[in-house]
Amino acid sequence: MKVLFDAHQLGRRQTGNETYVRELLRGLRDQPDLDVVAAVEGGQERAGVLAPPIRLRRVPHNGLARMAVLSLAARVDKVDLVHAVYFLPPMPGRPSVVTIHDISFERHPEFFNRRSLLQDRLLVRDAARRASRVITVSETSRQDLIELWHVPPERVVAIYNGVDEVFRPGPNEPDEDSLDPLRVLAVGTLQPRKNLGRLLEALAIVGRERRVELRVVGPDGYQAQEIRERLRDRRDVEVTGYLDRTALAQEYRRAHLLVYPSLYEGFGLPVVEAMASGTPVVTTTGGSLPEIAGDAALIVDPLDVSAIAAAIRRVADDGPLRATLRRRGLARARAFDWRTAARRHVEVYERLLG
Repeated sequence: MKVLFDAHQLGRRQTGNETYVRELLRGLRDQPDLDVVAAVEGGQERAGVLAPPIRLRRVPHNGLARMAVLSLAARVDKVDLVHAVYFLPPMPGRPSVVTIHDISFERHPEFFNRRSLLQDRLLVRDAARRASRVITVSETSRQDLIELWHVPPERVVAIYNGVDEVFRPGPNEPDEDSLDPLRVLAVGTLQPRKNLGRLLEALAIVGRERRVELRVVGPDGYQAQEIRERLRDRRDVEVTGYLDRTALAQEYRRAHLLVYPSLYEGFGLPVVEAMASGTPVVTTTGGSLPEIAGDAALIVDPLDVSAIAAAIRRVADDGPLRATLRRRGLARARAFDWRTAARRHVEVYERLLG
């Protein structure tokens, strides 16, 4: 079976989207009887997940040109199936799969600029309509596609993401006798949907009783400059920007807790990464987050600043609770495995091709 896989997001520092492409390719390369042609931009080297047996097909950076080249490549490379992410090339000429992580732009259009919103509503919805199968990353996102876009249920498959093995507990837990300052970590693209404003308000409440330090990890996104301006004069906040996996893993192990206050997620990789690292998690009811966190995190209303502050206080003040969240988090994280995800993707391919 020969598959053309659109991997153009590699190297773009697109957090969850890039992680999905990289780790899925890593899993697919080891699948028997599967020949993968990865469509990548010119700067990507034939190394790591792109090393043989993965074959490379170079595509332009420009989106419209890339779609045209992908359509042509499907024929030139004589593939059996095309797998795209969000945007499906026109007339692929064979069975197709598109991965749509979420349609948060339908749930929260206020967090997208007008151009992106129009593009996503037109092109991503068109991809969901034309693809032979749609893969998404949670049952929550699957239901959104069915309810909001009326995609037939039998054409939508939910496959959980995995968690990279670099995310694991360190040799020593954060010093339980030294919660002064309380080290809080926030991970995600700098954009309004991640709800950093309310997290800052919550930390101001907690900060009346104890010293708190917040580290914010993630690349710039929509309205990042406005968010950075708000953080500029906060001595208790450090914004690191994008970090690679190794450095991010160290951040999880250093933190006393992850607070992931997002208003909406289709999956929420930082929640699982923190759990796999043995770091207690506070997250919200936004989208798929309760589904992914299960009983291994404290879950609050993302609009309720007092509730966010109270959850942070609970984790800080209650040693047995921290131990319980670590134990449950490590167990929950074992449910998310990239090898399992890769096998389930191959099953989707096989069913399509009969």
